[in-house]
Amino acid sequence: MKRKTDDRNSTLYGSSKELNREYFLQPKSLWQHIYDFFGIPLRMILLPDKVSRKFGLTSLQDERIRAVMQLIKGKLLDIGAGDNLLVNTYGNGTGVDVFDFGGGAMIVEDTRQLPFDDESFETITFLACLNHIPYRQEVLKEAFRLLKPGGKVIATMISPLVGKIGHKIWWYSEEKHRGMAEGEEMGIGRTDMFILLKNAGFADIQEQSFFYHMNHLYHGTK
Repeated sequence: MKRKTDDRNSTLYGSSKELNREYFLQPKSLWQHIYDFFGIPLRMILLPDKVSRKFGLTSLQDERIRAVMQLIKGKLLDIGAGDNLLVNTYGNGTGVDVFDFGGGAMIVEDTRQLPFDDESFETITFLACLNHIPYRQEVLKEAFRLLKPGGKVIATMISPLVGKIGHKIWWYSEEKHRGMAEGEEMGIGRTDMFILLKNAGFADIQEQSFFYHMNHLYHGTK
């Protein structure tokens, strides 16, 4: 069984390590912090996530998952799941996306209308994707419907400035190949993120930065 897990990590996610919940919950070693720091140009500009992992670097995707994993409780829904790494490593939940990136996420036509009953999840996440959802306010309201009382929404986001620079140099990014659709943004600022979450009905909204203050984590409670 372990061999199958290792094979999946190697082929789908490009990692020789076993990417599981424990891996993302444990703090990075001092050596890994140093190695990642000197590898910033590779991680931020030159290498996609899979290749970063092959060199033993902590990929940008892994930095995001490490940040949100600490806050996830109960059954998880990951909207804009991409390759479904978060759900596959957390182990209790469902990922949905409008595109098929592999990893077993449920493919849906519209994330504003998801095929789940009211109050089905304890946590709903959006990793680096809300800016690529043109109807983001409606999707956040759908997340509110799907969360149980006391449940938490978690989103990671970059600022418009970081996004504008990043989308010019990230040659491997998905939108670089398909183009930006109407309504998509390079990033979303702090004030706008608070407004979006508040207008969707969330309370106790908080923000914290990670990855050298270039990424931000927002979370609110139903």
